[in-house]
Amino acid sequence: MSLKLKITLGVTVGLMLILFISFTFVYYMFIRVTTKGEADLLKEKAKALLMKDLPSHPEYWQNNSQMEELLIPQEMLRYIAPDSKVIHQIYSDEKLLRYPVTYVNKETVTVETASDGIFVFVKMPVFKEGHQIATLEIGRSLRRLGEYADMLISVLLLTSIGTLILALIGGYFYTNVLFRPLQHFVSTMQNIEQSGSFRHIPLPAKKTNDEMILLGATFNRMIDRLQDMFQKQEQFLADASHELRTPLTIIESYASLLRRWASHDETLREEALEAIISESAQLKLLTQNLLSLTDVVRENCEQEVTFDLLPLARQIVTSLRITSGREIEIQSEPDQQELQMAGDSNKIRQLLIILLDNALKYSQQKVILSIGLTEDQWVVLEVIDQGIGIAESDIPHLFDRFYRSDKARNRKQGGAGLGLAIAQHIVQKHGGSIELKSRLGEGTSAIVKLPATCQ
Repeated sequence: MSLKLKITLGVTVGLMLILFISFTFVYYMFIRVTTKGEADLLKEKAKALLMKDLPSHPEYWQNNSQMEELLIPQEMLRYIAPDSKVIHQIYSDEKLLRYPVTYVNKETVTVETASDGIFVFVKMPVFKEGHQIATLEIGRSLRRLGEYADMLISVLLLTSIGTLILALIGGYFYTNVLFRPLQHFVSTMQNIEQSGSFRHIPLPAKKTNDEMILLGATFNRMIDRLQDMFQKQEQFLADASHELRTPLTIIESYASLLRRWASHDETLREEALEAIISESAQLKLLTQNLLSLTDVVRENCEQEVTFDLLPLARQIVTSLRITSGREIEIQSEPDQQELQMAGDSNKIRQLLIILLDNALKYSQQKVILSIGLTEDQWVVLEVIDQGIGIAESDIPHLFDRFYRSDKARNRKQGGAGLGLAIAQHIVQKHGGSIELKSRLGEGTSAIVKLPATCQ
């Protein structure tokens, strides 16, 4: 059963229940108010008869003409003795006589419902010299009320049937209009499933706060993100394949050269071995970077420990000075002896190495590492070089995987275009931000802001 049909039937059933309760209440109140009004009239009539002192004037009952003046059609008067025997009675409707005779000692109102009508009986005690001697009963047949009640039931039934028919028809067309955007959603999703291409759900130019419109806008944003992620994944696979294929091709070529020609040529053999070793190292570095990037994407700032950043930075700078033979300067506040921060010290080490290594690759002059702490407890790291710089158009893409502004020069320098992507993920997992500022020929500045406590 479709959702549209379920909603239509559900609304119809709910409306049936509401109508049943409402119409039952209307019918009950109609009968109750009408019979109460008739009972009040009979009470007044009974009081008027009691004022005539019926026990002392039996001639009223012997001469029916006097009582019949107070008797209207479809009515009955009874004078009941204490033994529940009828002493006197007059009537204009025999149907009233079929109800049992009862003697009561207090005012009583009884309503009887039968297939041929509604009957109201009022009984009042009759007193003489302070003692009850009989019961006066007045009964009235509310035949017209029964007819009106039957008519009311017919009207309510016809109204209910008409309302339900209109509810079914109106509900069906309304759900068609209501579910039209949902049908577009389903159709678009089926097209995406069948064709494998990303599509948007068409939305009206004038957007409203309608839930369906909001759902469509959310779906379109999700499609945009999925399409972007899919394109990045395709680009990542293509770039990774290219980066892996290049060293493997070189290694294969030199291995074939060794097998064919270099067994007796020492110079050629050394050249081939050097190339194989170099490309193997490049391949190993690329593999490590890919694994590192995967780990960074998957992990959050789980290794939260408090450590001193200054000794860690000094140790890294010292190591890079030795391995690169370059001048690297650390700048910090003169009176700053320590800088405590919370996070993963291994990831922060990796971050500093990536930034400093990039600065050393693309600069032949001194590299500066500036470390500071702001008043609102943010650690600021800035790596400054005076190298070749980066074109302004390339800066937004530098954090993309495998992106390189100068592929030939990066290949020569040994980079694979993953370092800044890894650095960005490390910073993001620590709840910080990273920014690059650069101009061609004037150098580059990498600015990192990290919270002193892990986010």
